[in-house]
Amino acid sequence: MKKLFTFFFFILITFLNGKAQDSIPAFDIGTKSMRFPHPYQLWKVQTGLGFSMVRLPRDWVETALQAPLVNLHLTFGMPLGFSLEGDVTTLIVSNQVMLGPRWNFLYRFFSFNLGYDVAYSIGTLNQAGFHNTGMMVSSYPNLSIGFKTKELAFTLKGECVILNWGTMKTGENEVSHSSNYFDGVTGAIYLEQRIFRKKVFVIGFKDSYVKFYWPAWMVFTTFNRYYHIPELYFNWVL
Repeated sequence: MKKLFTFFFFILITFLNGKAQDSIPAFDIGTKSMRFPHPYQLWKVQTGLGFSMVRLPRDWVETALQAPLVNLHLTFGMPLGFSLEGDVTTLIVSNQVMLGPRWNFLYRFFSFNLGYDVAYSIGTLNQAGFHNTGMMVSSYPNLSIGFKTKELAFTLKGECVILNWGTMKTGENEVSHSSNYFDGVTGAIYLEQRIFRKKVFVIGFKDSYVKFYWPAWMVFTTFNRYYHIPELYFNWVL
């Protein structure tokens, strides 16, 4: 409840901040945002840096992750409305690299895109004399729908999570998982707002309904049911 209150508090602050900046000319968030679907500048790279706070199920851990997931997001503009997105997320013991194409369409204030991401995740955890390692390859077919004003952009994103391959090693023991395993779905909402000049800040809320959540790879073989995993996301578009 506290995190949800914080999320809506940020929405209110950014909205009021946008009202105070109406005098700054020549700004269209439809070309400066990162999560809002739109044709990106041809052959140019857009960079965003941020972090996520995640609440893991109590069956897995008793508290939230003790450190945020640090995230680097890159978008490369291509012809005909296509773009290529890359994403690097790390928590030291859990790391993921993601890459995938998008096709973006924008009509006045509304937009959408279709995408397909492929991710490689690796985690290491040394505890009580054991060396634990987890690796997996996942795919994320996704759809985003957006609406914008001059300085605010709202985006809804949904995706399926498919585990293509996974393995976990504990010492000399290795457990592999079946390929093309449907892991669940995620839904997210993102708000993007100009903070100053032409810099944009992103606030998001994401809910994953999955059996396996990659930062918690060490508990994958223990549980076999779906869980809601809420996540607060913050990103600065550089």
